[in-house]
Amino acid sequence: MKRIIILCLILTVLFHGQVQAQHPHNECTHEVGIDAGPFSFMGSLIYGTVGFFEALGGSISHKPVDLKLYGEYGFHYYYQVKPWCQVGFRATLEGAGVTRFSDSTRTVITDKYKMCFLTLMPSVRFNYLNRPWVRIYSSIDLGASYLFDSRGKSADKDGKNTNFMFAFNITPIGVTVGKRFYGLFETNFGYASYVVLGIGYKF
Repeated sequence: MKRIIILCLILTVLFHGQVQAQHPHNECTHEVGIDAGPFSFMGSLIYGTVGFFEALGGSISHKPVDLKLYGEYGFHYYYQVKPWCQVGFRATLEGAGVTRFSDSTRTVITDKYKMCFLTLMPSVRFNYLNRPWVRIYSSIDLGASYLFDSRGKSADKDGKNTNFMFAFNITPIGVTVGKRFYGLFETNFGYASYVVLGIGYKF
């Protein structure tokens, strides 16, 4: 009788362990993260266009112009609906500055302004590989971007121009490495930097 009881206890413990392994009670369904990269597709398009015309005007007037990119910085939150699907949002901030000089010596600044856009996009992420330590995914983001443009003398009477625009981003490939705390690498096309590196936390 004792042997039967002991055997039943052993089988119960083993079965309970298998159930916990398949349906863990402490499975992480939320995650947050931050990332950074050099510039996005939209950033290169907008700032590249501005930089081209500023440089063209500077060469004609013999007044040099400097364009400085501040980079792109992001924050994300996701909730795991299925092992292969997560929903959440991505927020990005990207900026640049333009400085105009009076002559080629670059000693006197005639005008200086900054541009930046803040983007908020609901996001859906699809996990191709979802292991405790490694994950490979793609994502699609659609939302809106708020563009701030401080033009100094060339702006309106208040010296500021703002507007909203449609925003999108596609992540063809993303990789995270780590269990709770993780590092991430992404390639993007849209309002997130072409290449980003970051960190995140699952809870």
